[in-house]
Amino acid sequence: MTYGWAILIVIIVAAALIALGVFNPATWTGSTATGFTDLGAPSQGQWSLDSSGNFNIVLKNNLASQIKIWSISATLNDDTTVTNSTRVTMSTSSSLTAEPLVNFGSQASGSAYSVDLTITYTPAGGFNQTETGTVTGKVA
Repeated sequence: MTYGWAILIVIIVAAALIALGVFNPATWTGSTATGFTDLGAPSQGQWSLDSSGNFNIVLKNNLASQIKIWSISATLNDDTTVTNSTRVTMSTSSSLTAEPLVNFGSQASGSAYSVDLTITYTPAGGFNQTETGTVTGKVA
């Protein structure tokens, strides 16, 4: 009988923690940017995903030459991939604000997301190169 009450209390506490969102990854997920070794990672707050599915980002060119971006492929949560075939030229040490870069469709507000980006570009006088990076955050 004593074990029964103990198990019941554990179940009630677990249910309360679930209801409070303790086990929801979105509760603990911060905004981070990783990768982007050549072009440069966007700074904190330079990307967002809203509940309508619009993904916005500021891209950088930290290379010593201008680049021509051929395409940007974005994958949301290892599931939905959208490619933007915009052809844009960026000068050295410049930024490009893409609003929206792509649209992933309706998203749950407050949920955690991870977007993997693959950027295909050509530096001046060079060959096509690929830059990859990941940004994470919460849906606004």
